[in-house]
Amino acid sequence: MSLPGLHPGKPNPLHQALSTAYWDGLRLLAYSSGNNLVVLSQPGVLRQTIYLDRDGGALEIEESTGRIAIVSGPKVLIYVPSEERGSLLRWALEWTIHLDLDDGIPTGVNWGTEEEIFISGRTISLWSIFKDGPQRLWKKQLAVPAIISAFSFDAYLAATVGKNDRLVKVWRRFSYDTSNVDFDFSYLAHPRGVTGLRWRRPFSRAQSMENILYTVCADGILRIWAPTDSIESSYMQMWASLDLFDVLPRSSPRDIRYTFIIDNKDFTRATESAVRNAKDDDASNEKMQKLIEIASKNPDVCVVFDQNGRMAALGIENIGSRIRKAFSIFDIFNEVTPMKDFPRHCEHLSFLGFGASTPEEPDFVLLIHDFNGTIRHYDSKFSDLLYPESEPNRLTLRHVWTGHYKSVQSLTRTADGKAMLSSSNHAENIVWVPRPKFGTVMLDPVSIIMAPDKVQRSVILEGGKFVVTMQSQDLVLWDCRTPKARRIAYDALSSLGRKTILNLSLLPEANATEGFLHVVAIFSDQHGVVWEVLLPPDYHSSLNSGTYINGKGTLGATNGYSNGAGLRHGGLLRKLGTFQFPVAAGDDLVHVLSVDPVGWNAKLTGSIDAYTRDVVNSISSQGMVRSWTARLAPDDATVHWLQTAKVDTGIKALSLAKGSSFKKMAIVEAAPTRLTIWDIGEEHLEYEEHFRSSDSIKDLDWTTTPDSQSILAVGFLNRVLLYCQLRFDYTRELPAWASFREINIRPYTPRAIGDSIWLDDGTLVIGSGNQLFTHDKKVDTHAAIKALHLTTHKLPLRNIFDIVSVLNGPLPIYHPQFVAQSIFVGKTDPTRKIFVQLLKALKFSVTSDANIADIDSSLGMDIADFIEPATTNNALSYSAQSRSQKYSRLFSNQFSDEEDYSIFNEKVATSLNEYLTKVSLPYLTSHQQISLAAMIEGMGQVEEHRRSLDENGVRYLLSFRLFVLHRESMMQMPYRDHNWAFHSQSQEILVDLVSKSFNGRMTWQQARECGIFMWLKNPSVVRQQFETLARIIYTSSEPRSPVDCTLYYLALKKKQVLLGLWRMATWHKEQRVMLKFLGNNFAEPRWKTAALKNAYVLLSKQRYEYAAAFFLLGDSLRDAVNVCVRNLYDIQLAIAIARVYEGGDDGPVFMELLKKEILPMAYRTGDRWLASWAFWNCQRKDLALKCIISSFRDEIDIDESEPEDLESKMFFVEDPVLVVLYQQIRESLKKDIHESIGITAAVETQFVLHIAKLYDRMGCDILALDLTKNWKFVDKLGTEAVPSRSVLDMWG
Repeated sequence: MSLPGLHPGKPNPLHQALSTAYWDGLRLLAYSSGNNLVVLSQPGVLRQTIYLDRDGGALEIEESTGRIAIVSGPKVLIYVPSEERGSLLRWALEWTIHLDLDDGIPTGVNWGTEEEIFISGRTISLWSIFKDGPQRLWKKQLAVPAIISAFSFDAYLAATVGKNDRLVKVWRRFSYDTSNVDFDFSYLAHPRGVTGLRWRRPFSRAQSMENILYTVCADGILRIWAPTDSIESSYMQMWASLDLFDVLPRSSPRDIRYTFIIDNKDFTRATESAVRNAKDDDASNEKMQKLIEIASKNPDVCVVFDQNGRMAALGIENIGSRIRKAFSIFDIFNEVTPMKDFPRHCEHLSFLGFGASTPEEPDFVLLIHDFNGTIRHYDSKFSDLLYPESEPNRLTLRHVWTGHYKSVQSLTRTADGKAMLSSSNHAENIVWVPRPKFGTVMLDPVSIIMAPDKVQRSVILEGGKFVVTMQSQDLVLWDCRTPKARRIAYDALSSLGRKTILNLSLLPEANATEGFLHVVAIFSDQHGVVWEVLLPPDYHSSLNSGTYINGKGTLGATNGYSNGAGLRHGGLLRKLGTFQFPVAAGDDLVHVLSVDPVGWNAKLTGSIDAYTRDVVNSISSQGMVRSWTARLAPDDATVHWLQTAKVDTGIKALSLAKGSSFKKMAIVEAAPTRLTIWDIGEEHLEYEEHFRSSDSIKDLDWTTTPDSQSILAVGFLNRVLLYCQLRFDYTRELPAWASFREINIRPYTPRAIGDSIWLDDGTLVIGSGNQLFTHDKKVDTHAAIKALHLTTHKLPLRNIFDIVSVLNGPLPIYHPQFVAQSIFVGKTDPTRKIFVQLLKALKFSVTSDANIADIDSSLGMDIADFIEPATTNNALSYSAQSRSQKYSRLFSNQFSDEEDYSIFNEKVATSLNEYLTKVSLPYLTSHQQISLAAMIEGMGQVEEHRRSLDENGVRYLLSFRLFVLHRESMMQMPYRDHNWAFHSQSQEILVDLVSKSFNGRMTWQQARECGIFMWLKNPSVVRQQFETLARIIYTSSEPRSPVDCTLYYLALKKKQVLLGLWRMATWHKEQRVMLKFLGNNFAEPRWKTAALKNAYVLLSKQRYEYAAAFFLLGDSLRDAVNVCVRNLYDIQLAIAIARVYEGGDDGPVFMELLKKEILPMAYRTGDRWLASWAFWNCQRKDLALKCIISSFRDEIDIDESEPEDLESKMFFVEDPVLVVLYQQIRESLKKDIHESIGITAAVETQFVLHIAKLYDRMGCDILALDLTKNWKFVDKLGTEAVPSRSVLDMWG
């Protein structure tokens, strides 16, 4: 993972907590953070996070083997790089060095050779790492424990110094013989405590060179120590010194000085990289000439900073006794302007600098470890770094690595996502502000809150400048405008008793400029408390130059307030009052959740209504979810709550829930592997998914796109799935949500995800261990297109907002869903025009390299084509236009291609489908393009039978074509389509077209799929089709068995035909028995009883269809129907048998089937289409209308204790095309019936608006606009619609 969006953890404040090395073609970086070892590679790629049992200490990377040695408690761990698995490089524990008790916890660890480690602390010891494991070669007790240590690169000398010690011990090794290791030492005296030391780095360990030691003392002087003898290099003397205060004369003498050395090795590498990357221009040539001039002296470079970031560099040449030239120090540059990104006012900084090791790396990289808890990663063009006249920012900040010391437990944000608070499982809490940096979004730590105990709840105020925390004893107001937050006010919670808090929220204010805010807490006993928070006057005055007046109108009044820091710089906090949280009768209060408001900018107004922003969601133990808004009443200082929406989920035990400001609610059940997503406002279930038992859901969080679409982050143990809304699809009942991105942190850390949260502009922050993973809205375009099968989308998918817009935005008018819905609502003429315009566009379009046609999503059509009602006064009908244009050609000399394709007909349909086989349409998947082709072919078929089909017939035929296309994923055509055919006056031709589709041999399965015995009205035609079906079933198998068709012929009461078939079945083992039995007179009671007994025997043998046939033989239609319903689970077979056997639709058994089986089933599943069909057949047309628009629970006989199926709450039970069926039935009713069923204009308005929202959710915005603009109300149902205000007028 690239690091711009990652905070891999706060580095431990130790001298040797950071190390780097170049190994096997990789620049490795490693540091200790809390009890983690973080391994990275240049440029800023996280390789691995290794969990340690104890806090990590000093560490070092061995550059020839890639091993990492790190201190962890009283032991040293050796990690070795393992073989790469794919692209992932891993370090595994190789050895553990256990130290003696008197060694204590080491403070330093240094590699000598690749198999030797020098460990320092209370003692110093040398260890070898062989195949048999670590072996201690030597050990020495120290009088003063070492705080800093360094081992020379030839493993000959070691240097150690204690805390505030002015004597550096240099340990000389007598022999490299591992069986006889010993050291002696000498002192290097300093006038004050030594604060840093390091050995000069050679080009390689094999290089023969003098060991040069650099030390820095508290007196601000850099000292250079070199051997006194070129042959015997064990005795060191001060070769030179450099006063760091003199280097930066313009800085204050009181300012701290920092320094680091660029060894000649890294200087050479950086120079070579600069020469390799040099540009051929005057400025670059001048800088390169200066750099080459410096390089000709073969120097080391000393870089000096002051605490404000001013910078200077000096060259040091000819160090050591082996150099026969004069030692000298020369100036390179001295910067007056402070460096912008330098860590200021830090007491302890350590530096690591290195030159480029590969052509891909920057010339020079500098790491600065700030002991306050950050590592800053800079790089530079080396010629710019050392050029005297360069700009002040010679170094460019690339990364800032920080985080927590301990594991993050929770993340909280402001309402607008502009700031965030992360809380660890200790007292450490950090306020972060997201800022755009390095081409992504970075989190800047602005303040740390060291709370006395664990923070239970928190609220962030004013963009992170203030925070209210609730701990076990107090509610505390913190001022976070400084790096260390100040506690400025508090209120003791002891008076509240031992109550369980459910929620702590900030009330949106009607006027947030008055200087005070309000925080509410809700407890499990349904009581709540509201506190008033007055921010410090100095903050308020910085926003408003007027006089600061508190909530009671007096300057500085403190009545009832807890003030912890003085009025001018302190805040005020007081308990304003209590309230009772409203709970409906029979409800309780189990969860109260703050609404995720990111993407919603509304604030509370002076009034409160259903359109005011939601504040919290409440959930009862029975699964009732309610949304609440609130307003603080200024007169009685209490909180008034208003319910804005509710939905009964029926989920009685849950583990997680989260609501959004757009009334979406995600719920995870007690078994945390089932996710449901609800729309509270529309009261339906939009999505359900079951995960594997190993995939427990740990976290939920919402955000919103700029065009008000919702995105849900679902967190698991080591990964997060991002879900976005999909358009509703009522044709295929596809899911309404889909996962479009997976963020997996498992390759980078073994820690589980503690929490995740969305910030502003689509930035997702994941807390895992002590690390924060920040993912901005950008996505891999290629990966997104591949995962979502969006191969023909021409829009660039640059970020998650683009993806959501494509998946849930408005549809192009040639999209099959828009075309289907247009036909369903009767807009067949505009649909024909779509096809004509599409053909014209394809004929003249240019295709891309991916074979995608470049056409406009609107095809140049005007929105008026869809929303202007077609009347004889303002427009010719499509048929009239086509006839007019056809005759006009008789008198025209122009026969262009455009004229040939100006009217939709079979020729246009054929040509258009030929194009669709050659090119891809933008914004359509391949499957959607196939669906479009099927619709075009279906509409061509409609044109052939235009005079024979009515609108309902067209609707059914189109649906049938789509069903045939999607047959593998659909069990049968939905009851919606059966209703079209049921209310059609073209049933005869529909039967003929459907039968031809199956080559005249329609089986029962195909008849059930098409619903033919539900929608055929003429009893004689029903009987005729059923007899044809019986013949087909009999002749469809070889040898032909009468058993297969027995049920059908007995339903037709044609026992003699069945008897004839048995006479021909000489091969059947049951022939003799059946001939004898069927030869009896079943009008006699004894043979009826015999038939019924045989039916029960067949039931016991699970021969259900045959059992139903014997029930018919015994004249027990009711039992036969029950077998079809309860044993065969075939409700349509029961309907067909009842209608055929009783010879009509008013028989008692058919009526009983409708009332006791079909209507309760429709209620349980929420199928209004089926309910309307059933009520119509019950001769209750009024209820057939009412069930479309409102609940019909009271109109049916159903067990009170029987719960609704979850399926009945799914969104697809509220098909928007119900509005068409509603209009048709409304027009057929008597004028005075509406008053008896309670359908008022207000109820109808709500229904129409609900349907419009569904169209919008489907991407059919034009149809939503058409519906609300052109809907007409009537005074009496059944009368001619009178011109009246539209829904938009009534609602506005």
